[in-house]
Amino acid sequence: MRKLWAILLVLGLAWGQGVEALWARSCAQCHGEKGQGVRPYPSLQGALPLFATPEGRRYLVLVVLYGKKGEAGLMPGFSQLKDEELAALLNHLRALLGAKGEPFTPEEIRRGRGLNLTPDQVKRP
Repeated sequence: MRKLWAILLVLGLAWGQGVEALWARSCAQCHGEKGQGVRPYPSLQGALPLFATPEGRRYLVLVVLYGKKGEAGLMPGFSQLKDEELAALLNHLRALLGAKGEPFTPEEIRRGRGLNLTPDQVKRP
């Protein structure tokens, strides 16, 4: 029952309580309205297979929490956002990309917190 409640909470945020505005503020400036990328920042299409594996999902959580150093520079982490907000952002991206996989939950985000990783330490599986 608790997992169902968490999913409903995340879906409520994603479907009507501002995930699009949160996406616009936090992600779209670099990755585009639909994740297509805005030069020099990359498209997020390459993340598509990550949504379907436990290792990939963990990586996505760590990227949004701690950031990622890549060819285009440094993506900041967004650990200041709530677990529900980060789960909603990842679920919004999943929907934009049409990716398979279960919705992210706040508990998944919470498990990634407290690791004190630097963007250099976040490695793609």
